[in-house]
Amino acid sequence: MIKMDILIIDDFFAASTVKKDVEKFVRSIEMANSAEDALIKVSNNKFDLVLLSISSKVFDGCELIQQVKSICPDIKIVTMTDRNYRDLELKIRKQGVLFYMITPFNKKVLKEIVDYISKSKEKLQIERLQKFHHELARL
Repeated sequence: MIKMDILIIDDFFAASTVKKDVEKFVRSIEMANSAEDALIKVSNNKFDLVLLSISSKVFDGCELIQQVKSICPDIKIVTMTDRNYRDLELKIRKQGVLFYMITPFNKKVLKEIVDYISKSKEKLQIERLQKFHHELARL
């Protein structure tokens, strides 16, 4: 099991499907079906990753990226869309998302993305700990 906390932001049916694909290999998953619910959850919890639908009819995914990043600048975001337009992809990538995924996507690819983010998180934690010990040793 990967020690990651994930928030899926999408309509209920799609979020439930993605949750089933991911919940087997992560610590916890929450779902948000609206922008308001997503922002409340991001404000009140520490998520490692957000899986965000940018083609939702309920909210503007592009705008929501900015709002989530304003609350938690270091959060990792992977977008999901059923619309593969080059201008949309460029707009999304400029907002600092890690991956732009076209649905439907392969479960194995999603697991590899989660593994990559988890390993990056662990590496950062180790680097911070080493820096702390180095500074402590200088005292």
